[in-house]
Amino acid sequence: MIRTSDALGGGRRAVVAAVATLPLLALAACQGSDAEADGGPIRIGVLAPTSGSVSADGEGMVRASQLVVDRVNNEGGIGGRQVELVVADDACEAQAGTQAAQKLINDKVVAIVGGFCSSATLPAIELFHRNGDLPFVVAVSSNPKVTDAGYPNITRYIGRDDQEAPVATQYVLTQLKSTKLAIMNDNSEFSRSVAENVTTNVAAAGTAEIVYNDSIQPGQNDYRAALERVRTTGADTLLYTGFYPEFGILAKQWKSLDLPYQLVGGASSIDLSVIESSPEAARDDRFSIVTYPTASLLDNPNATAFREAYQKQYNAEPAQYDVFQYDATEGLVAALKEDPDDLSTEALNERLRALTFEGVTGQISFDDRGDRKAFPFLAVRAGTDGTFAPVFQFAPNGGWAAVGQ
Repeated sequence: MIRTSDALGGGRRAVVAAVATLPLLALAACQGSDAEADGGPIRIGVLAPTSGSVSADGEGMVRASQLVVDRVNNEGGIGGRQVELVVADDACEAQAGTQAAQKLINDKVVAIVGGFCSSATLPAIELFHRNGDLPFVVAVSSNPKVTDAGYPNITRYIGRDDQEAPVATQYVLTQLKSTKLAIMNDNSEFSRSVAENVTTNVAAAGTAEIVYNDSIQPGQNDYRAALERVRTTGADTLLYTGFYPEFGILAKQWKSLDLPYQLVGGASSIDLSVIESSPEAARDDRFSIVTYPTASLLDNPNATAFREAYQKQYNAEPAQYDVFQYDATEGLVAALKEDPDDLSTEALNERLRALTFEGVTGQISFDDRGDRKAFPFLAVRAGTDGTFAPVFQFAPNGGWAAVGQ
């Protein structure tokens, strides 16, 4: 069962039809304020950008959560109660994130799962904290500030920017042998955070000079002037820390200008649209993306089962970060099932923080801040089949190495 928040009114793009096909009367019937008291559905909030430049990711997050909820409901629910998703669109923006979070609070959800853009997640966290530490299972937002405040209601299923930055820095310095690095961000909270952390790590390494460090304006269709400015600095590598819509354009124009430096994308740059935008760029030996293991890259039985179930239900491939939303929803369900008679915020927060299980994205457990313990990274480029393929892999205990070594 699913509801779509109207927090943003007519400006909100409708949630993908595959998960929003219930009749309006059925939706209204789920909204009774006495649902918790009379044994009605357990409401789970989903905070995701279902409108805006990364709406495909937000819609995929809703689908991933719905996949878990449908299975749970088909198996009899939790403590005999069905589970209902309440979706709120944060549009990957701070103000919209605040509005969406308030709507979920008003809708009396027992917990929230989601969070894609840190710029929208961070203000939502403050609202959930001020409203009784409402449990927030963060799927994708990686800014260190998400957990640095030390709130007891946060568990995060992806790594932190300050975990990604040292790994990306080491890749650029050791595998790409960069000595003159250019850094470009998209001026979002996430992108600036990664860029700042990379800057710190490059300075600490002391083997490379940062010759360019600037931002671009998202939503444009021509970044050639910025790419040419990087050329004039003598950079041998450009590292872009922003999101994939702009990276696809950057990659295409980098290739068309035949620029001499290497092009590297960060973890939010991975999306098949980058390959579709410029297959020649994505196959170039000077091109790569440093990423967490994502939907198309994971090779384990849980990942295979997830992809097959997703394809069967939606007749589509999952977006790259849907796996983290799926695992986050599974974790929340596990905490709810542990004691369906006690869904208080304090009890749920304690159970969420104590979870240990094998998910689609690997072994999952949390430290005292609610951050997930380290897991591998990959460096990828387009393979011959038109999808991303790993070319280097990072192990926390062994550093970077070519795949197969």
